[in-house]
Amino acid sequence: MDGRRWLLVGASGLVGSHLRTALQGRDVTLTSYRTPIVGSIPLDLTDRAAIARVSRDVRPDVILLAAADAFVELCEREPEATRKVNVDPIRSLTAAVGDGTLVVFSSEYVFDGLAGDYAEDDDVAPINEYGRQKVEIEALARAVPRHLILRLSGVYGWSAARTSFVAQLVDRLRSGRRFTVPSDQLITPTPAQDLAPAIVDLIEHGASGTFHAAGPEIVARADFAIRAAKAFGLDASLLDALPTAQLGLAAPRPTRAGLRTEKLRAFLGRSLASADSALAAMREREPR
Repeated sequence: MDGRRWLLVGASGLVGSHLRTALQGRDVTLTSYRTPIVGSIPLDLTDRAAIARVSRDVRPDVILLAAADAFVELCEREPEATRKVNVDPIRSLTAAVGDGTLVVFSSEYVFDGLAGDYAEDDDVAPINEYGRQKVEIEALARAVPRHLILRLSGVYGWSAARTSFVAQLVDRLRSGRRFTVPSDQLITPTPAQDLAPAIVDLIEHGASGTFHAAGPEIVARADFAIRAAKAFGLDASLLDALPTAQLGLAAPRPTRAGLRTEKLRAFLGRSLASADSALAAMREREPR
């Protein structure tokens, strides 16, 4: 059994909740904030003293920072407030990790979406505040000798808040309400249930640097929405596909932001699950 001490910061979110499952049987300390979890430590990421205290008590060999204000629109409207949650805690954690491994989560939004699909070493050029924060997080993580930066795209799956794209689509269509999706955005749909064990494998096999931790397919978000609706036996005619420019969003979106995942596949010896198989598995495991 792995003898390392793990600190999972943000264990109640979409990625964090699946990491909890993937880390079962290991020496893991969990933190949560907005959605408390039994057995976890309450941790406000804006409290630098609390971060230092938890890190000192746990003495982790691996820190996974899965907590974030991941709402792109909120970041655009409130950059200073969201930076206190998304960026500033990295400064505390880089000091706390010592010679351990710091794992942070980034996004396809570090790219401008003009020339995708993107590899890990392509130049970043964010066009919104969320992407700018992720670029800064990556730079801070690289100051740690042992770091792992995981860029994600279109993560979907179940969580207590049911906030992932597919969960929202299912809830809306199931109730007979229409659901609007962008017609001009490319994504790399990433199943959280398959992503979490892949992250653990990366860490346990000594991966470092930057990886695009995403699914094996780059698809139009509107087409993915249709596939999700069909996987759950829902009426895809309730989907409305509109150009991003007509959605009234505060934050610009990169439209061609697909991620290449050859590096991930070569390191793990496998890809993450395809969209159709992952959607079928998600349907079978829906919380009741």
